[in-house]
Amino acid sequence: MVILLKKATIIDPRSKFHGKKQDILIEKGIITKIASNITSKKAKIIDDKHLHVSPGWVDIGVHTGEPGLEHRDILETTLNTAAAGGFTRIAIFSNEAHPIDQSSTISFIKDRSSKSPVHCHAIGALSQQLKGEAITEIIDMHHAGSIGFSDGLHAVQKAGLLERALHYVKAVDSIVIHRPNDKTLSLHSQMHEGTVSTTLGVPGMPDIAESIMIDRDIELLKYTDSKLLIHLVSSQKGIQHLKKEKKNLENKLFASVSYHNLIETDETLSDFDVNRKLSPPLRTNNDKSALIKAVESDLIDIICSNHVPIEIEGKEKEFIYAEKGAIGLQTCGPSLLEFLEPSKLVEKMSINPRKIFNLPEAHIAKDEKAELTLWVSNSKSQFDQSKNKSLSRNSPFFGKIFSHKIIAIISDGKLL
Repeated sequence: MVILLKKATIIDPRSKFHGKKQDILIEKGIITKIASNITSKKAKIIDDKHLHVSPGWVDIGVHTGEPGLEHRDILETTLNTAAAGGFTRIAIFSNEAHPIDQSSTISFIKDRSSKSPVHCHAIGALSQQLKGEAITEIIDMHHAGSIGFSDGLHAVQKAGLLERALHYVKAVDSIVIHRPNDKTLSLHSQMHEGTVSTTLGVPGMPDIAESIMIDRDIELLKYTDSKLLIHLVSSQKGIQHLKKEKKNLENKLFASVSYHNLIETDETLSDFDVNRKLSPPLRTNNDKSALIKAVESDLIDIICSNHVPIEIEGKEKEFIYAEKGAIGLQTCGPSLLEFLEPSKLVEKMSINPRKIFNLPEAHIAKDEKAELTLWVSNSKSQFDQSKNKSLSRNSPFFGKIFSHKIIAIISDGKLL
């Protein structure tokens, strides 16, 4: 397939064409020419005066239902949802029904996703059955293709287990991904502990449940001299604790954030919106501002969609009984483009994830493989249920109008 992008603004901080409008010719999946004016009679042409192109986006920590919870989502629809959101690669977490805690499950994921132009990577579980008790066969799963190890949104409470995991991943130059949450401080919590939770009479999660465990995890990281991603930091206090050690642990300590925590606060829960009941929870405006500043200052390395599909029966309940999570693959990029510099978005959603997880690089340069995300600015686009690609529909953003529109990905020689 031959594809020609006309007058596309290139967003790739490592490219000599960064910030410039250029034509890009792609033949058999390879960028063969970049110039101010290219013509081709056999090419599929994409032409829009507000067209932007960047290296393909990567999402770390996506949830899907397959295997085990196929009523929530299957790999095929999850990958289609990722493509619609501009992602060319995703890395998936375990689900509770069938954790990725053995190499055979990784082989299953590879096989089921092999035909999609969206590359699907597995993140192996840290503990067997995600119970936080016994460690998994980390080295075996690494050799099977796991790009990192995590119990997903389940925080490991036992320091000894996390310490052993950090030792094991060091042996194979991999990484532990850990969501910090001291459950003894957050038991039965439904949202952020603060003015809103008090007003609503709902049990809250204090920010120290996050920050205390960040301190613990960093001490374990220093002890093992391994690699750790503090996953989905959500609080100003957590950022302050992270900041103390980040520079001293360069190329060892990394941090991610959910886009939800960059765009909304706990005030949106005043009407008990179950689709805004998340893990980690939405917090205060001060927390949100601190997280945005941490993204801009590079204290936070990665932005994630925190995509968690939940079936209707799991959400259509009273607030305190509803499950936590929201789908986000299709709304993450458009939401961030509303306020974040495109080059910063590309750094956090393409360049850094590839570097930290040793994934194939993507450059916009001649003779490079074309793995690209395309969007148009100044294009009003409403996200509604008819555009939702997931089998689940637990999104807080149905009906929202975005001013940026994801129009395609290019990957493995395919335009989707």
